[in-house]
Amino acid sequence: MENNLPSDRPDQRNDAALLLGCLKSDRAGLTERLKETRWFAPGLGAIAAIFISTPALPQSFNRGFVLTFLVMMSIFLVLGYQWVTGIKLLGFRLREGALFAIAIVTTLFFFSVSLGLAASGFPWWIMAPVIAGFVAATGLALLGASSMRGRVSNAP
Repeated sequence: MENNLPSDRPDQRNDAALLLGCLKSDRAGLTERLKETRWFAPGLGAIAAIFISTPALPQSFNRGFVLTFLVMMSIFLVLGYQWVTGIKLLGFRLREGALFAIAIVTTLFFFSVSLGLAASGFPWWIMAPVIAGFVAATGLALLGASSMRGRVSNAP
C-alpha cells in the first residue's frame, strides 16, 4: 500500500489521527443517540394497533378522521425520531427496507383479520389481531433500529 504523506511532515499524520479520533467520537455519539429513542418502536406498534382496531368502531364514527390522525401521528413520530437522532429514515438499506415492507404487510394482514372478525359479528375478538399487530410492528421496528445502530457503529 502506498503512503502519499511525505515523511518529513509529522503534522499531517497527527492531523489525520486527530480527525480519525473525532470521527470515532462522532460515531459513538450517534450510536448513543440511536439508543435514546426507546419510544419509537412502541409508538409505531401503537399506530399499527389503532389502525388494526378501526373495524371495531361504530359505523357512525368517522373512520377517515382516525386514518388521517394516524397518518399525522406517523409523520410526527418519524420527524421526532429524525430530530432526536439526526438520521433520516429515508436512508434505508436493503435489510431496513425489507423489515419496513414486512411490517406493512403484517399490519395489513392483521387488519384484514379484524375486518373479517367484525363482519362475522365477533367485535371483541378483534383484540387478538390488535395485540398481535402491536407486537409484530414493535418487534420489526426494534429489529430495524438495531440494524441501523449496527450499521452506524460498525461503519468503516
